Amino acid sequence: MKWKDILFMLLAHHDRNNLSHTIRISIGKREIYLCARCTAIYSSLAISIVLFAYLINLSLLPTWITILISLTFGLPVIVSWSKQTITNRDNSNTTRITTGIGGGIGLAMLIYLPTPYRELMIFSTFGSVFLILYFGKIRRYKRSSLEVQQRSNL
Repeated sequence: MKWKDILFMLLAHHDRNNLSHTIRISIGKREIYLCARCTAIYSSLAISIVLFAYLINLSLLPTWITILISLTFGLPVIVSWSKQTITNRDNSNTTRITTGIGGGIGLAMLIYLPTPYRELMIFSTFGSVFLILYFGKIRRYKRSSLEVQQRSNL
């Protein structure tokens, strides 16, 4: 695998057949493809961290309200991505970007939670993501192996 292909997969994390999941940026004669959802998450995460550090004081809210608001922002990105991973149905880039922005805001809010709550919420989030990936991949694998088995029986 070439360095160019490795960089492409790191930034887009989709193969070239799924460029509809990416945002294309032209720089001179080169084109860079970025994952639409991740670009939205990381951009809104960075902006939200700055806003929460200097303009919006989350410590004025009770911890449970901060958790509830962060879940309200973060759950749509997990649900959207889960649906796409498990069912293999595509979302539009508008959906990916919109839910990604909410996910970035939700993640930024988790950073400002008191320590035990922050670790619990982050562990729960990444645990959920792992389970979605795991069961989504198993489902796809079973489906593809069943198709191969049916073709071989013909």
